Amino acid sequence: MMNKQTTYVLVAVLVIIVVVGAAGAYILLNTGGNGGEPEPTPTPSVADATSLQFTVEATTDGETSTTTYYAKNIGGSEALLRVEVDLGEAGKLVYIINGAEHKAWMGMADEWSEADFEETWDDWNALWAGYVQSLAHWTEGEYTSEDGTVKISNISLNPTLADSLFQAPS
Repeated sequence: MMNKQTTYVLVAVLVIIVVVGAAGAYILLNTGGNGGEPEPTPTPSVADATSLQFTVEATTDGETSTTTYYAKNIGGSEALLRVEVDLGEAGKLVYIINGAEHKAWMGMADEWSEADFEETWDDWNALWAGYVQSLAHWTEGEYTSEDGTVKISNISLNPTLADSLFQAPS
């Protein structure tokens, strides 16, 4: 027969084992079960972005053109796209395509005119979608095509883009 003191020690040890076991189970269940380490934050991807900004340098027949793309509300019918084509000393040719309003504008040197929405969307969205597809496995830095004719840089996932970028100045 056990004396009272031995019984109290055994009960205390059992209580400690139960409490530690319960605390361990709680920690494992609330941290993804990886031994108490917090779950790693998933790397954002271009496919999940709702806004995106990048610059493309494309070389054709030895001539390089630089175009900057800004997009907001990606993937929906209210997508907004701004395309700035750098023409060097001549300035920038800018296209704004506003899916929310089904309107498009073209501007250069502070002179703007309305453009055909469907045609402008079809032309620029095809290029945009191709570049976005090229970035499908991109995680950081720059992207260069296998043949070296396209370089995509200054890539920003989910930047805060002002609505005014997608409205033609009045």
